[in-house]
Formats: sequence, structure tokens, C-alpha cells
Amino acid sequence: MEKLDLHQVVASLAFSVDLAETSIMADSEFSDYTSDLNLSKHKFLNHARRATYVALKIAQKIGLDYNFLSKVFLSTALHDIGIKKDIDSAHSNFDIILEHSKLGEELILRLPIDKELATIIKYHHENFNGTGLFKLKEEEIPLISRIIRLADIFEILYDETRPNFIQRQKIYEWINEHKYTIFDPQLVEIFNEIQSIDAFWLDIENIAHNTTILDKIIPDVKIPVSLEDIRKIAEVFAYIIDHKSHFTYTHSTNLAKYVKKVCNYLGFDKNKTLKMEIAALLHDIGKLSIPNSILDKNGKLTPDEMQIMRSHTYYTRLILSKIDGFEEITEWAANHHEKLNGKGYPFGLNAEELSLESRIISICDIYEALTADRPYRNGMSKNDAFNIIQTMVNAGELCSRAFNTVKQALTEI
Repeated sequence: MEKLDLHQVVASLAFSVDLAETSIMADSEFSDYTSDLNLSKHKFLNHARRATYVALKIAQKIGLDYNFLSKVFLSTALHDIGIKKDIDSAHSNFDIILEHSKLGEELILRLPIDKELATIIKYHHENFNGTGLFKLKEEEIPLISRIIRLADIFEILYDETRPNFIQRQKIYEWINEHKYTIFDPQLVEIFNEIQSIDAFWLDIENIAHNTTILDKIIPDVKIPVSLEDIRKIAEVFAYIIDHKSHFTYTHSTNLAKYVKKVCNYLGFDKNKTLKMEIAALLHDIGKLSIPNSILDKNGKLTPDEMQIMRSHTYYTRLILSKIDGFEEITEWAANHHEKLNGKGYPFGLNAEELSLESRIISICDIYEALTADRPYRNGMSKNDAFNIIQTMVNAGELCSRAFNTVKQALTEI
């Protein structure tokens, strides 16, 4: 696996943020022009996916240049990358909107993509009349930022819990009422044209259930990225994953360091080591689907809460398996709670189904969790952590060979 497709990687990882389904509460600070939005029950389960579809449909009417369409796709898919925790407040609280716009710019600058996208994402909350976060107006706002602004609010207006056909007129009227204030009037006219086609609304309704709807309009041009570039992307998403909860704000990055140390100890080649690091950085991406009330709970989880928590590895596999060429990375990342005796989760895999790489990541994951400082406790010493892991080895849950390898590799830290 030398090269992967940037569009496919970004689509899979960026749309994983949509797993963080939540409700948005109306907030008077959102905007003078959006205070009349009915946001009390909006769900964000398909926010990035649906907004990206709308943005691309508008962009296609402007021009079919692949470079332009690629920028629209990448920037819209990643427009909420700066959200640290609550996607609802990131669309309703002025200070948090400002923070996530600035952080989005910062995170995009870390990615191996066109740096213009950082500026686009920074300004995607600007209002056309200059009343937005940074007071840019009209042509001062990048065109793609203006496109995202319309697509973003369209998605907030759309209620996927209600019949599609009864919403069309209300959304159409709301967007047109805010022409010249929030929205670029030329883009509103383009929106008016695309929304007049029934297929547009039917796609909007079914996009959550039919992934081919968006796949068909994503620019059909492959942008190859190396494993080194994928690692940089994984580092950014590890930041997002870890900062979802203040309990685990360095977990994935620490795990990647330990895994790399073990890979070097075993003499793995550069490519395999990079894949192992990527797997470690992304192993908890499924936690984006877990409510913060569970992730941040300072105490023992109830049986129901534990069942929800256990689902995160299933979603890790679901997200990563959508990327062609990620087969090994997916296995290594998603199996970190499986056990040799078949009593792990989510698939109950047994020893014959778990590779050495999966076993190493699993042990390193436990070691990091035991030794890392948490807000509610100090981390254990290495010896205490190794003693606990040894009991799990003795119980037939973890691999003795992998444990001894990890122990030897990490004793030098």
C-alpha cells in the first residue's frame, strides 16, 4: 500500500464526525439573522454529508473544473473539523463558533492539502453583509466559504425526522429571505435552480441510507497520498478524537508513540511501522459516536452505558473499512478490545483470528490507559501496569508473546 486516494480518506474520516449525533439548542448569540431558526430538535447525524452534497450541487452550476470541485468537496467535508466537543454549540454559541473556525484553520494547516482550504474554513461562518465573525463582506469572503455558509445552514434548516415534501417551501423561503444578509444572492439564485428539481430533495432525504448519492458527485479524480501524508491526517483526527473527552486528551497520540517503539524494537520496515502508527492514531475514531455523558463519566458505567461504550470499536471498523487499501490498518485498529479467549468485543474474535499486530496494539492500549494521568487519578507506574496486564495474560485474554515484546520495548522509555 504505497498510495491512497485523498478524497476517499477525507470522506471516510471527515464524515465520521457525523457520528457525534446530538441536538442543537437555539442560542441568541448565533446570529441576529438566524434567531428565528427552529433549531431545538435538529440532529447532526448526517450534517457534513448532507452539507457537502448541497455545496457540490451549487459548485457544479458554477463550473466543472476538477480543482475547484475538489476544493469545494474537501473544505465542506472538513468544515467542522475544528469542533472540539459539542457540534451543537459549535453552531449556536458565538464564542464557540469563533473558536472552532480558528481551530479549523489551524488543523487544516497541519494536513497535506492545499493551504487555501484553511482560509476557506476559517471564514465559513461569515455573513454576506459583513455581520459575521470576522466582519468580512461580499467578495472579501472566499467564494467557497460563501457556498459552505449556504450549504451549512440549509442542513441545519432540514429536519430529517419530518417528511421531506412538507419542508421544501419553508426552507426555500427562509434562504431567500436572508439573501443579501447571510447569503450571497448569486448563490441563492443557483440554489433556487437546483432545489426546483425533485431529485435534489429526494437525494437529501435518502443520503443517510444510500452512500452512492454523494459518491456519484464527489469529483472523479484521484489525488494520491503517501503513508506519510496519511499519518499527518491521522494525527489531526487523533487530536479530534482525544479532545472529545478531557479524560483522554492525549490517549491516541501516546498510543502511537508506544506502538512505534515496539515496531522499531521488532525491526518492522518503514511502511509497516507507519501503518501501525496510523492504526494506533485512529483506533478510537469510533468514540465519536459515544455521548460525552458516558465518555466523561467520573465513575463506573452502568451496564447500559457500558454496552454503548463497547460499540465504539464497531464504528472504528465501519469508518476505516470504507477506505480502499486500509484493510490491515482497519483490522489492527478495530481489534483492540478483542481477546484471545473470544470474550472481547465487538466480534468475539479468538486467538486464530487476531494477528500479532492487533495483539500488540491491544496491549499498548491497555498500558497507555493504566499509566496515563487522568483528571480523576494519577497514572500507575510501569511495573504496576505490567503486573495488571500479566494477570490478563495469565487469564488467557492477552498474548504472552506480544506482552513480553511490548514490555521489553517499553522498558527503555
